[in-house]
Amino acid sequence: MQIRSYLFISVIILSLFAGIVEAEIQPLTFGPDKASNPFWSPEGDRIVFLSFDADSGNTDIQVMDADGSEKKQLTSNTSADFFLSNPWSPNGQKLLFISDRSGTYDLWSMNPDGSGNNQLTNGAHIVPWLHGPAGYGATWSPQGDRIAYTSCWYENEDIRDITSDGQGNELKIVNFSKIRREADIWVMKADGGVKQRLTTSGNARQPAWRPSSDEIAYLFFRPEGNEIRIMQDDGSKKRHITSVGENVGTFDWSPDGNSITYNAITLVTNATQFSSALWIINADGDHKQQLTSGNLDSSPVFSPEGDRIAFTSQSRTPSSVFIMNSDGSDPVGIAPGYLNIVTVQWSPDGKNLAVSDENEVYIIPLESPATAGGNPVSILIIAVTGIVTIALSSRRRE
Repeated sequence: MQIRSYLFISVIILSLFAGIVEAEIQPLTFGPDKASNPFWSPEGDRIVFLSFDADSGNTDIQVMDADGSEKKQLTSNTSADFFLSNPWSPNGQKLLFISDRSGTYDLWSMNPDGSGNNQLTNGAHIVPWLHGPAGYGATWSPQGDRIAYTSCWYENEDIRDITSDGQGNELKIVNFSKIRREADIWVMKADGGVKQRLTTSGNARQPAWRPSSDEIAYLFFRPEGNEIRIMQDDGSKKRHITSVGENVGTFDWSPDGNSITYNAITLVTNATQFSSALWIINADGDHKQQLTSGNLDSSPVFSPEGDRIAFTSQSRTPSSVFIMNSDGSDPVGIAPGYLNIVTVQWSPDGKNLAVSDENEVYIIPLESPATAGGNPVSILIIAVTGIVTIALSSRRRE
């Protein structure tokens, strides 16, 4: 009976802790402003991030050394200055960002020290008003000579209806039905010249250049669900690689450009219950493989070597950040459960993760004692084996 009790306890230990390793997380920011969206420089020596001041309502861009020191505020306008995807140019000489300082959300570039501000688009409406930035933005070409971006061209009609408060006072109420979300993908030179429209459907967003290639992947929005499509950088040879109705959320290219990982959102029982699984698929649409299931997993990001994928989860406990092999095996939680991490970025050398819970920016060293030393399941099996061995030894002595 005593041995059976030991075995029962051992099984419980394995079921509770297998695949969970709490990393030695290190905060790089300490408030009072909210810090988010960290991105490593190409050399890995600096991190650029967003800083939101709740009192003023302003969002600004800051940069710091990779250890959190030498913080510098790069923008300080009474406007929104931000980015959605990696703002670093491939050579690390420019930062690409969105700003409404000109009256509409347009693309700008600047040097990493905050100098050399240059407006690249004028009246492009990079982000449609009142609909938030999700899915919109811009990305550098692999050579850094061009930029692919979304532009939300819509009529400049008045979106407010004029009414009265009953006492003769005029009121302007926003009519949400007048707000349009249509967006298409464009390309331009890195200095803002020679703009070319690549899509015309009004349903294209989230462009992502294929590594070392002249192709661009993007999300095509449909009523049945979003799908990933790929086209040449001149807009030709469009093709879809995911199935209609999969409802793709976010996606990421593998470093070699041969495959894409993405999350697909699926309703479970009704409009309030859904799951989000991770998948991987070849760039030609073949060899599709499901990596996770039964959870709310999202934001998959390939490691620099392409052998691992980091992702966030809203349903797995006690961690919100996981790393697994690129075939979906051996998922390991690496962040403490009290942090609700929503953004994850690999360092260029693959040894660290920069993460954020939209309050602070943290570093997770992947080679720290907490995350090094082998598969946590194997370690626990060894520990459990030790428990059983002790139990058997005790039994023999009785």
